[in-house]
Amino acid sequence: MKNFEQVDNILKQALSSSEEPSEELNKNIIDRFKETHTMKAIFRKRLIGVIIAAVITIAMSATAFAAWQLLSARQVAEQFGNTQLAEAFEAKDAVEINKTIASHGYNITLLGITTGKNLSGFKGSALQDINPDRTYAVVSIAKTDGGKMPGTSDEAYGQVPFFISPLIKGQKPWQVNIASMNGGYSECVVDGVMYRLIECDGVEMFADRGLYLCVSTTRFFDINAFDYDEKTGEVSPKAEFDGVNVLFDLPLDVKKADHEKAGKYLKQLLGDEASSGSQSDSAKSSADFGSKGGNSQDVELEEELKGGVVIPESVKEVTFDKNGISRNLFVTEEEGKMSVVQFTRDEMGGITGKVIQIQK
Repeated sequence: MKNFEQVDNILKQALSSSEEPSEELNKNIIDRFKETHTMKAIFRKRLIGVIIAAVITIAMSATAFAAWQLLSARQVAEQFGNTQLAEAFEAKDAVEINKTIASHGYNITLLGITTGKNLSGFKGSALQDINPDRTYAVVSIAKTDGGKMPGTSDEAYGQVPFFISPLIKGQKPWQVNIASMNGGYSECVVDGVMYRLIECDGVEMFADRGLYLCVSTTRFFDINAFDYDEKTGEVSPKAEFDGVNVLFDLPLDVKKADHEKAGKYLKQLLGDEASSGSQSDSAKSSADFGSKGGNSQDVELEEELKGGVVIPESVKEVTFDKNGISRNLFVTEEEGKMSVVQFTRDEMGGITGKVIQIQK
């Protein structure tokens, strides 16, 4: 019997009697009513609690569901058919990050990073024989409004460029980045999300200095997107930049740092400036730009470039400023096609950049 029915019966009994209800009966009725009212109040409170809990659960599920939609670093490597690298992303030395930063309409997620030897079949890695330790990182880029990134076969693909590179605290980022560190990337679009697998010479040796991963809507490192503090060596995004310019800290194990190895590497990469700093940025950049010898990868590519196809709309004149261009070749590979961004200087000192595609 329900509570209100019990109270109703008690009232009927009281009213049907010609005698005045006793004090005990009155107390019984009042107590029953209070008990019923209190139970209803408790039920309402519990119901509200259940509703709130349900809302929180739904919100958490939505967040988790969004995270589930992203491929893992391992799965991205598998997209490119690289089983060995896929396994490396789940090895004990790999770092799973899964951190997302929203910027100018995009959700940029650093999925993971790993370092190893001979893990990639990427053709741009010819120098891994000289620098066998390579660092690999996977970044996903998705539109914050839920729209799809253009697929690699879409006409709009590549219209919004993305530059993704490790940066080393204390090193000028326009000099030391993925382009100068013999790097490249592979890219794919899965379910409207773009995934980029980058690789370059290993950066673990710099773990005690501090490392970043920068992402910007530029084709190369752009001093308009990031600030470099000459005194502290720190890099930071410029608030006034009209585009994506985010930085991730790379939480690499400082125990893997190798100061001596890092010094030798920088000297090989930058020459005397790595130790003396006597040469100006513009002079050094100009020397690097004009250099054609000593790089086995560039010599090898020169032969392949002869059979390549120049993308007409990519041919642009480049303004050479004090920050210069760190290298005259930058290699990417997508779906069996190698793209080489090449800069050339004419006799009058003018600089032209162009993209050359090589069918593999």
